[in-house]
Amino acid sequence: MRDALIAAMQATAAEKPRAVVVPKWGEVFVRSVTVAEIEEQSADTAGNDKHKIARGVARVLCDADGKLVFDPTNPADIELIAKQPWKLLRKVLAASDEDDEGN
Repeated sequence: MRDALIAAMQATAAEKPRAVVVPKWGEVFVRSVTVAEIEEQSADTAGNDKHKIARGVARVLCDADGKLVFDPTNPADIELIAKQPWKLLRKVLAASDEDDEGN
């Protein structure tokens, strides 16, 4: 059982990015955020950080190969994302939280 679980976990850790169509942006790719990244973001944003959501989006928007488009530590990238309409960012975040079957 342990070997099968490890194999399954290795497969989910290597998920490919998913395409999502965002109005006004066209097709973009998102990847799932890992537990390690959530923990990192929690540490990064302890206290009063007004750009938690923008950093979260920067951690999931990627190219078709999974390479991040934005740097979550780059203030200019974060400011640009923070200026976007909530409904567009919500679509990106929701897509990053789905599995391959859309759940």
